[in-house]
Amino acid sequence: MPAPGGGITPEKLIVIGEVARGFGLYTKITGGRRIDLFGARVEQFPQIRARLVAAGFESGHAYGKALRTVKSCVGQTW
Repeated sequence: MPAPGGGITPEKLIVIGEVARGFGLYTKITGGRRIDLFGARVEQFPQIRARLVAAGFESGHAYGKALRTVKSCVGQTW
């Protein structure tokens, strides 16, 4: 979920938290300044997306034919 310029309102943070808690998702702030939600089942995507879009979030900005921040993960879980 991108936050233009890195700014996000408290209300939007609350929505992310409510979605993560409601769907039992693991939440992580990434090195690319994104908030990732892990563990959703495919059938949950429409409900999750609808709640986030209703809160003013947009999707699709993380993908494209462009170079993104190159990073690696030293963890063994994700």
